[in-house]
Amino acid sequence: MNKKILFCGLLCMICLSGCGKRELLKEKLDAAKIDKVVVTMAMGNPAYGADAKVITDPKEVQDFVFLFNNAEVDEKIDKEDEWVALSGSYTFFSGEEQVAKFNVNANDPERIWINDAFYEIEYPDDMLDPYGLYSYSDAEIIVVDENGQEMIRPEE
Repeated sequence: MNKKILFCGLLCMICLSGCGKRELLKEKLDAAKIDKVVVTMAMGNPAYGADAKVITDPKEVQDFVFLFNNAEVDEKIDKEDEWVALSGSYTFFSGEEQVAKFNVNANDPERIWINDAFYEIEYPDDMLDPYGLYSYSDAEIIVVDENGQEMIRPEE
């Protein structure tokens, strides 16, 4: 009887350890190689483009790298709990090479798109979320088309 209880206890511990939070990135971004983060806000009508920033300030880039390197993915969001929202993207570059890209819910930066669903995501406690870092960045806001190319927003 004791062996059955011990076996069941071990099985529960194994199941519970696999059900919690997990790191967003198994392979961390190399902060020494990332030199640019392109942040594109949600694209509404493509004819009007989307606001974006090309962040190259080394301190700001390091903040984004730290934030995503230390983020943890939590539970998958149930379909009935999702709300329709376009996503903003956070794209990391080393030179001209895209190293990583994350799509975050435009209404809630604590929801990240992974594969085919939104998941809850937690960032380090002492940091702003990605949108906060974008907002406080000194980089100029530009307008980009759906291919990420700078454009001029048409007059309304």
